[in-house]
Amino acid sequence: MTDNITELKIARAYVSLCAFPEDSKQVSISLVSIGSHEIRMLGGSAIDIDSAPLFWLELFNHSTNMSVDSYRCHALKDAAHVFNDFVAQANDLNQTSPSPD
Repeated sequence: MTDNITELKIARAYVSLCAFPEDSKQVSISLVSIGSHEIRMLGGSAIDIDSAPLFWLELFNHSTNMSVDSYRCHALKDAAHVFNDFVAQANDLNQTSPSPD
């Protein structure tokens, strides 16, 4: 994806994430699924507003039910590069994962 389209996708997901009620059980927004991996956005911490990230991006492996990588984003513009890196990682991981027999 081009950076402008990626930034728009991330901005839209962030708006959706912010629209969740505080007591919502929904804690993340899926940005894209690539094979058994998913890139998702999670809300930032409200503990220290000045240093808290706006949100986290996470590369999640559904086969192992574990996070592969994550990054805290303090600005929307930071997220496009990280998103593209996570897409590349997911593609690589899906190509090297053993296929089930």
